[in-house]
Amino acid sequence: MSDQENKEMLPSQVIFENLKELIRAKNTAHESMFKFHWKKMWPFSLFWPQVDFERIVRLMSEIRKNAINQKNLVLQAQSKAKPFEKTFLEAVPAYLTALDISCQKLSAAAQWKQDMLMKKIHKDVKFRRDVSEWSRILKEYEEAQGNLVRAGAIVQMGWGEVVQAIK
Repeated sequence: MSDQENKEMLPSQVIFENLKELIRAKNTAHESMFKFHWKKMWPFSLFWPQVDFERIVRLMSEIRKNAINQKNLVLQAQSKAKPFEKTFLEAVPAYLTALDISCQKLSAAAQWKQDMLMKKIHKDVKFRRDVSEWSRILKEYEEAQGNLVRAGAIVQMGWGEVVQAIK
């Protein structure tokens, strides 16, 4: 996007575009961990690398940093915002907080998987694994995802007001 286009955009439009990018990155990490893919099946898993859990942990850290920057951007935008942008801009901080928590939980799941992978490589894993910790991590992530979706619905409603006013 050029600087000229960026100057003509409303603050809420810039924030919305940034949110889309953050969510796209987070959803990609989620899909690489939890969605079915043929490369995860035997025998393909023997010669294609599996999910890079360390990279997911780093990506979630970056998204969390960007979420904090977006909160600061929202605070600046609220002073310049037009009245029809207020609902959207008031909903975004709660959404960013929910995104931050969801990223923390996804990062914890990826770290657990990485730890298991490292133990398996070093032959530290017993065949009978305690899955209660993994189950707890997944439940926390599921709850965080639910909160993110609910906060996203409010943001979407506010964005609808912005779109109506722009037309």
